[in-house]
Amino acid sequence: MFDLVDKLSSSGPKNVAKQSRCALFYQSQLCSALVQKAFRFEGFEEPQALINQPQNFDKLEQNPEVEVVLVELNQSSDVVEDAKQLSRSLPPHVSVIIIGSEDAISTIRALKELGFYYLFWPANEAEIADFYRNVANNHVDKRGVGQNRKAKQIAFMGVKGGVGTSLVACEVSRSLAKYHHASTLLVDHTYTGSNIDVMMGLKKFNKRSVQKGTLATGIDSDIALSLVQNIEKHLSILAVESDEFSREELHQYTQALKQQMVQSNTFVVEDYSHTATTNAEFEKAIDGVDVLVLVFDATVSSLRELNRISSEIELRYPELTVLMVMNRSRPDNAASINEADVEKYFGRKADAQLVFDFKANHYLLQGDLISDTRSEMKQGLQNLVALLVGEKVAPSKGFSLRNLLKRNG
Repeated sequence: MFDLVDKLSSSGPKNVAKQSRCALFYQSQLCSALVQKAFRFEGFEEPQALINQPQNFDKLEQNPEVEVVLVELNQSSDVVEDAKQLSRSLPPHVSVIIIGSEDAISTIRALKELGFYYLFWPANEAEIADFYRNVANNHVDKRGVGQNRKAKQIAFMGVKGGVGTSLVACEVSRSLAKYHHASTLLVDHTYTGSNIDVMMGLKKFNKRSVQKGTLATGIDSDIALSLVQNIEKHLSILAVESDEFSREELHQYTQALKQQMVQSNTFVVEDYSHTATTNAEFEKAIDGVDVLVLVFDATVSSLRELNRISSEIELRYPELTVLMVMNRSRPDNAASINEADVEKYFGRKADAQLVFDFKANHYLLQGDLISDTRSEMKQGLQNLVALLVGEKVAPSKGFSLRNLLKRNG
């Protein structure tokens, strides 16, 4: 059983590095033995050693005391690519040391951008100890490349109301948590009349009520944690309401709360069920966002709004990554546009297309994750999640060939 509380005694010497909680995920016994030996020689508390396997990384969520994680990738054929995959499994609050044998400046730079330290292998005991000591001290002082680690922020925005934005945002959030074991925070920006509880299959769900008096003491992590509700394993939701705040004030308050949670989650998914009503509100909505997902349905009016919004984004925010999702919320015979119309209008296909399924509401009312069902929407949702986590989307047979995702380069 993985219990660092017992394993790492808090009664050690008053040294920053000695007090730092550490875990090691190894691929070879040689690496594990040398790291453990280096720690013993320096008098550091030995790291809890586990085999580098996906299921073992889940255990970090149960041990918030862990501050530094060493991950051996000596047997990796592509250290950077494997590190990218690991970034979804490792909590943002830990400092990460990648151990690898790729001797390339490009590897070091790429890992630095991910917020990871790189210990070149082979290393001797003194090098291991010195490297760990520096990282542990950086962690305590809140400096170093580890400060680059934060949640990937994804905003889902509908080009108008009723296009299924909440459905897509909720399904993506649940899939990230369940299938990618990533700590995910879902933020609800519909402050009145939200149906996010239905989309999540929640019973007797109530938003957290907030009063203006809470602003008097400022917003800190304790306040944010008290307003966040745990929904499923790896998944929590931030949904507030108030009779005292205006919509703009609630949005600002929610954004401030979200910022307190950015470094304790791997993904932050924001649900805007309709377009931000003003330019100022839109600017605040996409501030700090890594990916903006625009959701539209198979209607001419929706396509025109998509064109207006995407043109404005290209002009004002050319560096922002934007994905377009076509959600067929009506049967084909009731739709006024098709995929060919989208490609003709924009010069490219939608990045993802969700097929209409009349059973979708039934699945939702039962609390089912659509990706767990036989729904025709399943493939499109899975492909969208793959795009968001940086995985390759493999072509499928049959009908779904029409729904191939083509990321906008």
